Amino acid sequence: MQPINIDEKRVGLLVPVFSLRRENDLGIGDTKAVISTIDFCKQMHINYLQILPINETSEDHSPYNALSSVAYDPMFVTMKPDFIPGLSSEDLKFSNLEKERLEGQLIDYKTVKSIKKKLLEKAFYRFIASSQLAKKKEFILFCKNNHDWLSTYTLFRFLVDENTGNTHWNTWPEEIKTYENAIEWLKRQKDQKWILEKRRFYSFIQWIAQTQWKQVREYADSKNIKLIGDIPYGINRYSSDVWASQELFDCQWSCGAPPESFFQGDEFVKKWGQNWGFPLYRWEKHEAESFRWWKRRILQTTKIFHAFRLDHVLGFFRVYAFPWFPEQNNEFLPLSTEEVKLKTGGKLPRFFPGPDEPDASALVNENQGKKILSMILETAKKEIVIAEDLGLVPRYVRPLLEKMGIPGFTIPMFERLADHSFKPITHYPALSVATYATHDHPPLRLQYNHLCHRAAQDPNSEESLELERIADFLGWNISELPNHFDSRLHLRFIETLLQSPCWLVVFTISDLLGIDLQFNHPGSRPEDNWKDRLEKPIMDYLEEPEFGNQLKKIKQLIDQTKRS
Repeated sequence: MQPINIDEKRVGLLVPVFSLRRENDLGIGDTKAVISTIDFCKQMHINYLQILPINETSEDHSPYNALSSVAYDPMFVTMKPDFIPGLSSEDLKFSNLEKERLEGQLIDYKTVKSIKKKLLEKAFYRFIASSQLAKKKEFILFCKNNHDWLSTYTLFRFLVDENTGNTHWNTWPEEIKTYENAIEWLKRQKDQKWILEKRRFYSFIQWIAQTQWKQVREYADSKNIKLIGDIPYGINRYSSDVWASQELFDCQWSCGAPPESFFQGDEFVKKWGQNWGFPLYRWEKHEAESFRWWKRRILQTTKIFHAFRLDHVLGFFRVYAFPWFPEQNNEFLPLSTEEVKLKTGGKLPRFFPGPDEPDASALVNENQGKKILSMILETAKKEIVIAEDLGLVPRYVRPLLEKMGIPGFTIPMFERLADHSFKPITHYPALSVATYATHDHPPLRLQYNHLCHRAAQDPNSEESLELERIADFLGWNISELPNHFDSRLHLRFIETLLQSPCWLVVFTISDLLGIDLQFNHPGSRPEDNWKDRLEKPIMDYLEEPEFGNQLKKIKQLIDQTKRS
C-alpha cells in the first residue's frame, strides 16, 4: 500500500451510486451520473469520491450482500446507445406505466432490473450479429482475460435462469448443486451452442460494465479526483462464489455482530445482535491456496479505485456468528440461552476463532487479522486501504492498524471521554478518516432534530445533556444552538470536522447538503433500505438558491482549512 502523507489534508464525499440522478437514467443512478458527481467534486474542491460496493446484488439489493465478489451490478450500467454497442435510441421508449415507475423518489428494483436486462439482451443479439470487428475483438479479449471467474459466474447465472430465478443453489437438483457436478451435467446437454450463447450474454454485460467503470476511472484521473471503493466483509451464501468454491466457506454458521448500544434496530438486534447471513470463511482453506479468492477480489477493485474501504475489518480478527440463519431469527427471539442450546444441539452465538478473553485467545485473533491484512496490503500495491473499524473494537485492533499504516474511522458521536462529553477534535488521530456518519448512520439533520424534539419534551432528559455536549464540541455556548437544524449550525458542523487533524474528512451527501436521507437502517427490514434517491441531479444543487449559497460557503471552508 502506498504510504499516506498525513500532512496533506484531504476532503471526500460519500454518495451511493443508486441514489444519484440524471435525466433519463431509468430509475437508478448509473456510471454517467457518477461522472457528473466527479464534476461536482471538482467544483467543490473535494479530492475523494467514495461510493458503496458496485458488485451485483441479490434479492435484498444490499451492496453488502453480493451475488458475486467480482461481477459488476448491471443496474449501474448507463443505458445509452453511445455507451452500449447494439443499443438503439428506439429501444429507450417506454410505456407511461414504466415511466411512472422509473421516475419515483424510491427505486423500483423489480422494474429497473427487468427493463435493463431486456435492453441489454436486445443490444447483445444485435452486437453479435453486427460487423463491429474492433469491438468484438475487445469483447473476446475481455472474456479471455477474465476466464478464471467468468467461467463459474456465467454458468451460475445460466443455472439461476434455468431454475426460474432461484439463486438458492442448495435447493437445485443434485446434479447441479456443485460446480463440479454442473460441469459434468453440462457435458451431457445437447444444445451446447444455445447454452454458450446464454452464458456469453452474461459475459457481455460484464464487459459493458467494466468498460463503463474504466471510463469513470479515466475521467476521475483527468480531473485529479481519487475514487474510494468498498469491499464488503461477507459474501451472499447463495452467490456464485460460494456455489463454485464451497470448500472455502462454512455455511452452517451465519456472520453478524454482537449486541451493542448504538445499533438497536428491532428486538432481535437488542437481544442477540445483527445476523447478516453470510457464511464463515474457512481461513485455513484460503491460506492453503495463497488467498487466491481474496486476491482476485482486491485486484478487481483496484482496476477502478484508487483506494478502498475494508468493510467490518474486525471480522478479519474475529467474527461473531449465529448457529441459525436470519430467516429463523423470529424463532429464536423469545428463547432463553438454555432453550437456544436445546434447539441447536448446544450451540450459541459466539466469536470465531474465539473471544478476546483470555489474552491467549486475543493473541490468536490478532495474529489471524495481521496475516490477512498483510496479504491485502501486499495485493493492493500502491492503492490506499482504509479499515472500517467500528463496533465493539478489540483493544489490539487500532494499535495494529496504525503500525501497519492503515487509517481507521473517527466518528465524533463515538469519540467520548469518561463523562460522555465529546473528545476534543484536536485529539483525533492524524492517520484517520473522520466523518459524522456512514451509510448506516442517521445524518446530522435527523440526529439533531430528534435531540431537539426530545429535549423540548423533557428539559432534564439525556437529550438535553447531549445538546450541551454538542454545543461544547462546536465551541459554542448552549444559548447559540438553534431549536432545529439550520444553515448556520450546518456550516459550523462542517467547519469543525474540517479543522480536525485527520488526514481525510468525508461527508456523506446527506450531511454535505444538510438533508435527512439515510440509506440503510441496520436491524430494520431489508426491503426498507437502499431505495432513497436524491431529488435532483447532483450538479443542479450548485445552481439551486436553497443549496447553492450553502455549498459555496462549504467550498470556502474547504479552501480555508487547506484541504483543497
